[in-house]
Parts: sequence; C-alpha cells; structure tokens
Amino acid sequence: MKLLKLMALSVLLTMTLQAGETELGKTETGETKLGETGKTKLGETKLGETEIGETKLGKTELNETEIYELAKRLLRSHRGNQFIPFVSSSHPNLSVEQAYIVQRHYVEKRFVGEKPAGFKAGLTSLVAQKKFGVNQAVTGVLFASGDLSATKLIKLSQFKRVMLETEIGFEIGKAITEPIANQAELKQHIKAVFPVIELPDLGTAVNPTAVVDIIAANVGAAAFIKGKPVTNFAELDFNALKITLTQDEETVDVVQSHKALGNQWDTVLWLVNSVIAHGWTLEPGQFVITGFVVKMTMPEPGYYTADFGKLGQISFLVVL
Repeated sequence: MKLLKLMALSVLLTMTLQAGETELGKTETGETKLGETGKTKLGETKLGETEIGETKLGKTELNETEIYELAKRLLRSHRGNQFIPFVSSSHPNLSVEQAYIVQRHYVEKRFVGEKPAGFKAGLTSLVAQKKFGVNQAVTGVLFASGDLSATKLIKLSQFKRVMLETEIGFEIGKAITEPIANQAELKQHIKAVFPVIELPDLGTAVNPTAVVDIIAANVGAAAFIKGKPVTNFAELDFNALKITLTQDEETVDVVQSHKALGNQWDTVLWLVNSVIAHGWTLEPGQFVITGFVVKMTMPEPGYYTADFGKLGQISFLVVL
C-alpha cells in the first residue's frame, strides 16, 4: 500500500489544476523551463523525457522488493564510503517515477529519525536538461546533517566529487501539504529568504548519463551553508541580483541571477508542487533552494566569499 501511495503521489502533477493563465513546463523563462510568470497549469509539468501523465508505470514496472533492493544498494555504498552505483545499470528501463520512489526509500533509510532540512532543485538550466534528454528540473532532499552553517568550514576529504554552487533559499513559514495554485498563494507560506552555498556530491565514479541515476541518488544532496535570513523581502527583485563569487579575493564568477534561472518565484512554485507530488510535505523551518546561480565550481582550498548584493554575503573556508 505504501508503494502504491507513493506511485500515486508521484503522478499527482498530471492533474489539471489551472491557476491563472500559465502552464508550468511549457514555457522557457530565462534558461529554465518552469513556466511564465503568473501563470500555471500543473497538469502539464514534465519530469523526464515523457509527460508524467503519459508514462505508464506498467511498462517498466518494478515490484516493491526490487524498489527496496535498489535503495539498499545506494545506502550500502553511502555507508561504506564507496562510489554510488548507477541504478540504470541493472534496470535500464527504470522510469522517472520509479526513480523518485527509489530516492524516497533511500532517503528515508538515511534519515534515521531526522526530518528533511529542505528540498532542492537540480538540472535547472536548459543546457543540463538537454544533456540528459529531459525538459524539466529534478528534485532532491536536503539532510539536516549536511548543514555547515555554524562552522562555514568545508573539508574536501569528506566528499567524493563535490561541487560548489551559489543558490537562493526560501524558508517555509506556514506548512504546505497540498499543491500551491499561484505565486500569491505561495508567498503566504514563505517566512524568509537567504543566500545559500550548496555542496552537491553525486558520489559516482564517473558522470551519470541517465537522469534516473541522478534522481535515485537524491540529486547529489550532500551539504550546504545558509546565510542570514531576510524577512523583509517583498520589494526584493530576486531576478536582478548581482552575485559575485571570489576565492582568496580573486573573482571566480559574476552573474545576474535571472541569467541562470529565470523567474525565481516560478522556480519555487514548481519545486514546491513537485515535492508535494512526490509524497512529501513542507513544514515550518524547512527551506527550498532553486538551483545554481553562479556556475558550478569544483572547490579548491581557499577562502571564499559569495556576495548576493541586497540579499547579503556568505564567507567560508575550504580545506583539504
């Protein structure tokens, strides 16, 4: 019953829930296909190469035992500090929906009683989506144990193939248990906004080529650093932030936030509804991050500062 419930939730996005005049997943905003501002049609959101509504689970159906076994394989690799295996190697026809069910079991086995710290979006640029043959972003779960905000110290030896990303975080102030219709409704649930440094680590020996491998392995969620929250954010234009990343006072990258992600609120709306569709709820104190703004960087030892303009700064140290 639990598996059936998760499968049903994973296809929730196929329901037509018109809110305003927009269609999520049909229009390009900046570099991300997440819909036009102010419009949404959740029923046409896509994850993977096929529309969820048209993907038949029976075509590549896995039973509950096989789902659990894939999750256990991922968990054994994680606990043994080994490279994460590709689930597509043993199940080449694994669907996107099934990959999310594997992810759910894998994540729950890693939690050991803790709750998600938040949720993340991955493959948020058109370049990344084209590379993996998909036309939507993917989602993963952030672990509270990966919060490095207190020390702001990144030890490269604790990761396998870590990357560094600058992102924007949105803290949940009011629980979200059902799909959100539009941006106005969404904003009623957001308590604060803050800069984030994410440290994704897919943990694989080589770069994955199948999107199901990324999804099942929880989209590389590993660690993060949160900046100071901004509660008075109503007038902030998140699409016009100038973000600068420096290493030892040398500029690594400078970018306007809209060039990487398009409309941030559209991205948050899509992400929240995708999380709900995959069986999770968002509770006060949890947060979501919308994907990299400054290009992904492989960190080297040094002292870094990420300047998010009106949203604040994060400084941190990277050591071996």
